[in-house]
Amino acid sequence: MSPAAAAAPLDDENLLAEILLRLPPLPSTLLRASLVCKRWRLLVSDVRFFRRFREHHRHSPPLLGCFVEGDRCVSYTPTMDPPDRVPAERLSLQLDETCHSWVLGSRHGLVLISPNSRNHVLVWDPATGEQHRIAFPPGFVGVANSIHGAVLRAAGEAGHFQVILVGVGGQDKQHMRLLARVYSSEKGVWGALISPLIPFEGYTTRGIFAIYFRGFSALMLGNSFYWCLGGRSDAILEFDLERQTLDVIRIPPCLSEVDLLQFAVMRAEGGGLGLLSILGFTAQLWKRKTDCNGVASWGMATTIELDKLLSLNPEKERVQPLIERACRVQ
Repeated sequence: MSPAAAAAPLDDENLLAEILLRLPPLPSTLLRASLVCKRWRLLVSDVRFFRRFREHHRHSPPLLGCFVEGDRCVSYTPTMDPPDRVPAERLSLQLDETCHSWVLGSRHGLVLISPNSRNHVLVWDPATGEQHRIAFPPGFVGVANSIHGAVLRAAGEAGHFQVILVGVGGQDKQHMRLLARVYSSEKGVWGALISPLIPFEGYTTRGIFAIYFRGFSALMLGNSFYWCLGGRSDAILEFDLERQTLDVIRIPPCLSEVDLLQFAVMRAEGGGLGLLSILGFTAQLWKRKTDCNGVASWGMATTIELDKLLSLNPEKERVQPLIERACRVQ
């Protein structure tokens, strides 16, 4: 093969774009590529290429840092080293609210914030500074302690996003009323109210009447979102965005009567819904599987003795390991 023929692929504009599309999605990647030559700079700065680059890495973005809420602010803590480290002040937000605000989650470069007033949510784009205040829809005002949500960019629609708001609208001795609505920035309205009545039968009851969200951001698997419920019922709330359905998933039965249980939903190894539970100095990783008959059940994947892993002495340690909440930036 002649040298001219060997060099030909990089002369092909379409092939070069496909190669650059597969560069790692780090903050410095496209900047470095733009310094190679004018041709590369024009390509990576093109809006269409940038949109394709973001979509290509949509499911495997790097962890840039975490957002932590505080009084009248949302603080950013970077996790990467230079040159990919984003300064904390670059992605922190000062709020006008007089009370504490809660970060409900972040996804696709957007952050969802719920002020303590609990009558609206704030969608914030840290990269551009753009903010959208969205009033709570009917049915959600008055359930301030039982609301959570998630934000995502609408697939294939540049600039548009969706907000999912879920809540527990009330309960009696036998049932709990679940709530969900989806906001579309393209239409500027909330969708229809989804409000199934779920029986308590088969779920944990601890003598606590209230049900609350445990505070962790939603886990997104495919078209479904998952939140942890606590209080009267330790369970997992599932919302299917495509089917527009709400349901509750039981945690493993052996964990149901543990009063001091800590748990969080997670992506299981190999994919699918997973669960991290911590009791004392023992962590357990669970995975939800479906058999050939379509029946789903939990199976324990791994047990980790945290005192041995972290060189702790359970007899001397006064504070047991906790599952902390933070909103990651990807």
